[in-house]
This record gives sequence, structure tokens and C-alpha cells, in this order.
Amino acid sequence: MLAVPTTLNTKDFRVSLVGAGALGTAIAQRLSSVGYRFLSVVNRTMSDAQALAGSLGVPEYSDTLDAISPNTNLLLLTVSDSALQSVAEKLATLRLPFHHLTVVQFSGALTTDVLRPLAQKGAHTISLHPFQTFPKGVSSHDAESLFKCFFGLQSDELEGIEVGKKIAHDLGGKVMLVPKEAKTLYHIAGVMASNYLVTLASLSSEVFAALGLSPKDVAKIIEPIMRQTLNNIASAPTIADALTGPIERGDAQVIARHLRELSEQVPHLLPIYAALAIETVRVAIHKGSISQGDASEILDMLEDITRRESTSEQSSSSI
Repeated sequence: MLAVPTTLNTKDFRVSLVGAGALGTAIAQRLSSVGYRFLSVVNRTMSDAQALAGSLGVPEYSDTLDAISPNTNLLLLTVSDSALQSVAEKLATLRLPFHHLTVVQFSGALTTDVLRPLAQKGAHTISLHPFQTFPKGVSSHDAESLFKCFFGLQSDELEGIEVGKKIAHDLGGKVMLVPKEAKTLYHIAGVMASNYLVTLASLSSEVFAALGLSPKDVAKIIEPIMRQTLNNIASAPTIADALTGPIERGDAQVIARHLRELSEQVPHLLPIYAALAIETVRVAIHKGSISQGDASEILDMLEDITRRESTSEQSSSSI
């Protein structure tokens, strides 16, 4: 983790934004509120560019990159990952002050390599990703709270690191340096923590459906236990120490009942349950709450399930 520099002045930044979606809007509104001066807003949908520019008090907005103010020295790119390469290539053809320009992209998966056309022109390039999820229609008030997170920062230059630290701090967050070669692993961790949490909730909803509960009912039921689990993770000495439940207690009989019930009621969830349970045994071992004998008994049951599923898939594919 890095300390925040004090040598950069907010008033020195002359900012243009490309991409007025949920994240771009939240970033622009937050930075504007702490003193960053925005010169132009570009978005492929003109109405969205106009709306954001109006909220920022910015006179220049457009649906083409040519409209970026030539006085820009900080260019924020909050476009989709798939669009970043083409946007960078187009920007590199414009008359911009590249040797006095810092370009920031906010992708969780991509490094500054995607901005190479701009770096070759002399611009400083930064990858700065909020380790957070931003729902559509987020308000500026909610955005202020959402930015109280860690930002994954990657840049090949000291100047880029310093500017990235400044922006993350001014947004309200903290910085975590991410080596270029580790960016994909960083993104995988985010997908597991956020996307797959939604998947787990959906799986729980599917099991609850056997009780006649609707997804909306299930959301209300599982929210308290999921929130408390996150609270337990935050307050426990280690993540493993937050584990509770039958595997943590080494209760093989309960796991056996789960497997039988799943095989009868929702058999397609059986391999998913088994895979997650195997990993949970590993967590319980790290916690030190399960005996070697109980762990072996549970793992034998679970691995038998995975072997049977694998054999079944191989038989189906050979038919």
C-alpha cells in the first residue's frame, strides 16, 4: 500500500472524459466536486454526453473524439474494455499535447499496454481500477460512498503512479499497486468476490424455489445472513476464521443428507455443491476446526460425487 503524495495540486488538472456511463459519470461528478476542472465530455450517445456536461457545468460535449479540448492535460477513459484499443488508436491521431498529457483507463482486466499508441506519442499512461461494483443509475451521493474502496493501480512510470495515487485519494479511496503481469489475477479475484457472490445467491434461490419461494422473497431472506457473513469476514483475524456451518464442524452426516437431497430434488446442482464443499473443507482445515478424520470422510463423499459426474460426462460425450 502507498502513502498519498502531497505535491500534486487538484487545480492544475484540466480534465476531459470519454465515456459517460455509470462509472464515468460517478468519477466525473466526484472529481468535479473536489475541484477538478473539466473541459469536455465525449460519449457515443450525445444525449448522455450533454446530460453529464450539464451537471458538471462543462460547455463542451460531443459524440466524437475530435471534440476533446486541446488544453486537456488529464484524459479519463471510462469506455468498455472492447472499445479501449480503438479509442486509444483514434486519440493518437489527434492534435493533443501528448508530452503534457496523462491518460487514465479504468479497466479491471487490461493494463496500460492497451494505451500504447498514446504512450508512443509521449503521454503518461495509467490503469486505475476501483475494486468495487457500480450499479446503473448510481447517484452522486452513493458514488461518494462506493469510492471508499481500494483502487488497483498500474503504471510503468513514476509520474503515472503519483497521479494515479492522487486521483484515487481524491475519489475517496486507497491504492493497491498491481504489477502488470498480475492484472489478470487481480481481475479474477474481483470476479470471484463480486460476480460469483451473485451466482451463489442465485443458486440459493434455486434451492429455495423447492419451498415455493419467489426470487424476491429469497433476496429478503438471504440478505441478512450474507451481510453478517461479510461482517464476520471483515472482523475475523483471517478469512478462514469467519467460516461456520456443518463442514466447519466436521459434520459428515449433515453433508451426506445434503448430497442425497440434492440428488433427488435438484440433481444439476450436485456437482456445484460438491466443488464448493471441497474448497470449504480446505478452508476449515486452515481454520483448524475440523479433524483429519472428519475432513477425510467428507472429502471421500464429495470426491465420489465428482468422479461419478466426470464418468457420466465422459460416457455422454462418447455416445
